[in-house]
Amino acid sequence: MLSNKVTYILAVLLTSSTVFGASDLKSAFQDGKISGQVRYYYMSEDNQKGLIDYYGSALGGHIKYETSQYNGFKIGAAIYTSNFINTNVNSTNTEPAAGNKNSRYVIGLMDGTNPDNHNITNVGELYLNYKYSKTNLTLGRMKLKTPFMNPEDGRMIPTLEQGLWFTSKDVNNLTLQAGYINAFWPRSTSGFKSVEDSIGYGYGQGLQPLAQKTKGNYSGNISSNGLYIASVKYTATKNIKLQAWNYYAQNLFNLAYVEGTYRKKFNDYKFISGIQYINEKAVGDDGNADPKKAYMRHGEKTQVYGLKAGAGYKSSLVTFAYNSTSDSGRFMFPREWGKEPFYTFQKRERSEGSGGCHAWLVTLQQNFKEFNINGLSAKLGYGKYYKQDVKNFVLNKYALPSYAQGNIDIFYKFSGKLKGLKAEYLFARKYAIGNTYNNNVNFVFSKVDINIHNFILNYTF
Repeated sequence: MLSNKVTYILAVLLTSSTVFGASDLKSAFQDGKISGQVRYYYMSEDNQKGLIDYYGSALGGHIKYETSQYNGFKIGAAIYTSNFINTNVNSTNTEPAAGNKNSRYVIGLMDGTNPDNHNITNVGELYLNYKYSKTNLTLGRMKLKTPFMNPEDGRMIPTLEQGLWFTSKDVNNLTLQAGYINAFWPRSTSGFKSVEDSIGYGYGQGLQPLAQKTKGNYSGNISSNGLYIASVKYTATKNIKLQAWNYYAQNLFNLAYVEGTYRKKFNDYKFISGIQYINEKAVGDDGNADPKKAYMRHGEKTQVYGLKAGAGYKSSLVTFAYNSTSDSGRFMFPREWGKEPFYTFQKRERSEGSGGCHAWLVTLQQNFKEFNINGLSAKLGYGKYYKQDVKNFVLNKYALPSYAQGNIDIFYKFSGKLKGLKAEYLFARKYAIGNTYNNNVNFVFSKVDINIHNFILNYTF
């Protein structure tokens, strides 16, 4: 239904003689551009000894066509696909000691809603864009990048959006953005869902914020007419940047985000710093008047604070970051829509669903060009993430114990005849530092005491 509406609107606009004449339309298509990406991805999740491990390799990517502009208008379309080459992920290969849970990570290369679905192909982008001066307006299916709603492109197919998006840079040093989203194609799923149906689609619902252990039950039970977003970015000086965002999910929550960053370079030395603040509260009936089917607890609210500072020399940079979440409620934002921009974020885990917690992270970034190894770079990270007790369901949605995590992320960008090819190897290790109650499998499996290997090849054209 949603895709039919968008297709109809685009068809009407494109065939209107007031927008395109026939000859001009032909020219716009002839002068268009084809782009895309081919992606190979191998991932394995090695759980604690005695528990099941998972592996998988997939091949896919996307191909996109975009017309040239005519009278400010252009259209674009992209098809995305992901296909398992080899995997042990299926509906029967589960961990009985953990209530027959399936893969948490490898399954994300394909379809988190159906472990037996090993092939996905769908239209991810289909839009009409109008540009006047430095202002853009886009209608349809698109790929957007904002602090909280973003591609979270760490598997095969990114998260994509459907709606209306406005961007303006007509005022010097100022960027204005606003939009209305009525559907998402969440990463690791097979296609688009309305805003209300996308929440809990392909991702675990965790536990309800109740004293007694009760599984989340909001998937398919909440109502919302969409997500409304507005933002302003301001470059105060060459070194200072400020931004403010507001995300209003009708009948669900309102989240406000502000951030300020400072960067300064002194010859071969550089310094960076940043501060971030999040204020979130439930609105309406939290998706459903029945608290056992709602997305958030009635009246739930929380605040998140973040700080970071870093210093570097030439192509090296060391950064320290800290985040703290208040104990008045959990930080909540649908994982189906994107990853959070916390300064302490590391690939392969998130802070969403937690309240009354804090974390710190140290990272080292190194580009090896000064050592005459062009194309090679790396990022090392180590952090500790202190959660509420796994049995505190009011503030720990996923019963995730406090943990430490170390990441090694290595990139190599090819040149010459292989220009456009980029390789990445990511190793993530998480281990528990909080109480797992005698190594209870439900608090460990796919959460902590786990190694995750990732090897990715991207060819972009």
